[in-house]
Amino acid sequence: MEHKTTFLFFLLWPIVAVYLSFNFAVNALLSPVIFYGIPSILLSLLRPSAIKKSLFVSLFILPFMVIVDYIAEATQAWLWPLPQSMFPKLFNYVWVEVLVWVFLHIYIVIMFYQYFFEKHILKRFWDRKSEEVLLGTIFISVLFMLVLIVYPKALHIPYWYLVFGTLGILPAVIFEDLKYPMVFQKLLKTAMYFFYINFTYEITALKIGWWSFPSTQFIGYVSFFGVTFPFEEFFFWIVLFTLAALSYYEYFFNKEK
Repeated sequence: MEHKTTFLFFLLWPIVAVYLSFNFAVNALLSPVIFYGIPSILLSLLRPSAIKKSLFVSLFILPFMVIVDYIAEATQAWLWPLPQSMFPKLFNYVWVEVLVWVFLHIYIVIMFYQYFFEKHILKRFWDRKSEEVLLGTIFISVLFMLVLIVYPKALHIPYWYLVFGTLGILPAVIFEDLKYPMVFQKLLKTAMYFFYINFTYEITALKIGWWSFPSTQFIGYVSFFGVTFPFEEFFFWIVLFTLAALSYYEYFFNKEK
């Protein structure tokens, strides 16, 4: 009964978030708090045993997002128009507010998945695979810094959203589906909900102006409810991002349970 009541709340919350966004002058920084942060608090209260792992994985993803967002902002694949920010930009391009958005997004995805679809929470989730991803994170971060210092123009990668999605998102989803089809079914159920909330968030964001896509380096566009945005945004974020995030989570931190 508890799960049914909680799920009803999650079905209704995007509608509440849209209402709050249009009627209370919610800005880009507050938007992830409204859409992801508040329901995350509920999940944290209901499943405190899942907080530690969710926090850890959410923080772990931030170095990758710094690189992804740097290239995206530099090439204008997407932009967060923040005329007033509480923090200076990282590397002249990366808004701290974007990292807040990523952190809350990953956190709620993992908390939602653990609450609704994991019967047992692994207390010990650091093993050889986790060490591998740590070393990979360090290597990629150092490589990014070296390129940034020596030849930053190399980071102005054309069609970056397509490149990032094709190399960083799509393979994880395909691998998980083929290698662990039973686990993938749980991931797919979670992704169905986040398709709903992310799609709602996207339409709201574009209508209010929280972010935009100035570049022309996209393979196509889609239109819904009076707004138009890149096909890559629809396919890689709204459709596949949750699946990819949980695929990495399962492989590196959850032992495919």
